[in-house]
Amino acid sequence: MLGASSQSQDAVADVSVLPLTRPQLAEARRMRAAELFEQRRPSSEVARAVGMHPESVRRWKRLWEQGGVQALRRRPATGSLAGSAS
Repeated sequence: MLGASSQSQDAVADVSVLPLTRPQLAEARRMRAAELFEQRRPSSEVARAVGMHPESVRRWKRLWEQGGVQALRRRPATGSLAGSAS
């Protein structure tokens, strides 16, 4: 009986930690990049650390310089899908 209880606890633990969605993962990479920008790391090093192309990291850095970490956060989608189908 002890084994059955342990298995059910493992199943609950698996459900409580869901994998990140693609947008969440992208934001996490940008947040990590921002931490490295604050440490004055070179863009090439940041690109390697977050697994992104250096040009993407340079674009993020420009955004970060202009608007800080908030500029790198996810924004909700805008626009309406209503009326897009004719």
